[in-house]
Amino acid sequence: MRRVRYECGGGPDVLFLEEAPVPEPGPGELLVRVGAVGVTLPVVRKVREPRDPVALGGEVAGEVVALGEGVTGYAPGDRVTGLVFGHGYADYALLHTAMASPVPDGANPVDAVALVRSGLVAYGALEAARPAPGESALVTA
Repeated sequence: MRRVRYECGGGPDVLFLEEAPVPEPGPGELLVRVGAVGVTLPVVRKVREPRDPVALGGEVAGEVVALGEGVTGYAPGDRVTGLVFGHGYADYALLHTAMASPVPDGANPVDAVALVRSGLVAYGALEAARPAPGESALVTA
């Protein structure tokens, strides 16, 4: 499979594709064929900082292709989105079921992946504001 990596800090020109083995799902994990990934400010900052490279890609949307031991509630072919801990900028990613959500039929994977982090932030802001019935809350990005 292909994955995006970098070896030194800089701009987009330091990113490159490399071949890597397709990961095997462990207990509680889904192997997902990635259809969309989030590009977030933390990723941009990681690439620009002159420090040791880290795995890129925190949120993905795609199709389940394999299940790890003990996984229930998901099957190959299911469309999912969620948070991964690096290596989301790849053809395949491991997604723990605790971080996964189903993507409804007809939903665009790009829209689904955009809701992963933004949706959590908006939900957290709403929980913190605790508007009373009839009140409104404005959440900006």
